[in-house]
Amino acid sequence: MKKFIIMLMRQWSHSPIKMLLTLIAVSLGSFILILSFNVTDIIQDQVETKLNQNGIILQVANGSWDAEGNIDQTKPSQWDFSIQSYLQSDTDTIVSSAIVSNYMFNEFSVDGTSYDLRSSIATEVAYFDIFDLEIVAGVAMTDEDITLGSRKVWISEETAEIVFSSAESAIGVWIQPPGKMIGRGMSNKSQTVVTQYIITGVYESPSEISRKVYGIGDLIVPYTSLLPSGVNTEVAKNKMSGMLVVSSTETSIDDAEQTISQVIYQNYGDDIDIVVWEGSMEGETSYMTDLRQTVQVFTVSVNILGLVLMLVSTLGVFSIMLVEALSRRRQICLERALGASKNRIIKEFWSWSMAMSFLGIVIGAILAYFTFPTILEIIIPLFGELSNEIDLGVGFSYIALLKSAALILIFGGFFGVIPVLPVVRENIAEGLKEE
Repeated sequence: MKKFIIMLMRQWSHSPIKMLLTLIAVSLGSFILILSFNVTDIIQDQVETKLNQNGIILQVANGSWDAEGNIDQTKPSQWDFSIQSYLQSDTDTIVSSAIVSNYMFNEFSVDGTSYDLRSSIATEVAYFDIFDLEIVAGVAMTDEDITLGSRKVWISEETAEIVFSSAESAIGVWIQPPGKMIGRGMSNKSQTVVTQYIITGVYESPSEISRKVYGIGDLIVPYTSLLPSGVNTEVAKNKMSGMLVVSSTETSIDDAEQTISQVIYQNYGDDIDIVVWEGSMEGETSYMTDLRQTVQVFTVSVNILGLVLMLVSTLGVFSIMLVEALSRRRQICLERALGASKNRIIKEFWSWSMAMSFLGIVIGAILAYFTFPTILEIIIPLFGELSNEIDLGVGFSYIALLKSAALILIFGGFFGVIPVLPVVRENIAEGLKEE
């Protein structure tokens, strides 16, 4: 400890400006590294959590891609509605599945006033669970609604507020969608069905990212409600089961696709046409992949920048230790002549460099802690739509602090030891002769 204090006093008395600049450089390097690790860890964690909170969600269709990149669905379906039970019973990774229908409308009327919709979905109860659509007013869809083909509708909270001012005000209101041409019976005869739906529930609006990627509807109806009354429910389920949305715990889309295809082939034969994709019922989208790549590129770039600046700052420790080693060359040789080991001298320089690095970490951590919220507010808007998914109230990451501190101490100790190595390896007699 005494030698450490003497070394500190000597360095400070000989070159106070250099000592101060070195400490500032190490502190700034520590500050930038700690800040960069904090920001990237939090952004990556929050964004990945948001993007993957429902696992991998895929669309599955009995059909193939046409030349324009649209789904050419096989009708009638080559599988029946039992596919849902097969997917969940034959695998450990398929959490849930729901039939989805492309019988959609993009507007509805209330008391003669028409309102446009971005999208609408005909589906079943499991759809709400797959996308974690919590009911904020009214009641949830039930299996009975599917069995009876109930003329009920569920709308997003955003839609309810725009049309009815609040979610509660929407409950019990009758709406009328445009008429649909629906096939009836086993013949080719079709008819235009114009009916009214009663708003039974309002669900929490999905994030804009989820809506864009998966085409989550502003309005949801039981898929059986689109059929004319009197149609056998079992027949309807088999007829409309050719397209599903599936939630999987797999971490890879390719692995999930392989699992789904394997289950279908085992239960329905190898000549089934299967298309599996990430996106909406309309087709594939690279939106989710682009978002993940954006976060990854940002994380890697910022962390590399932080590491480079940290390395540059720790070179200041190398400079200080080099001056100390050269100025004490004769003294070090004398200490070795009196019995001091090489390791002891190296440890002395290592301890000094570690102390400098640790002091820089303390100052840098304090600066990072108090500036972190402001820096986060500045950076978040750069992510565009992703910025809405990041909680600005998130706390300082102490794990990132520990990772940063470990790297700074490793490199600070390394650069602090290098200058003294040639000195301790020098011939003692030659070193003592030096004036």
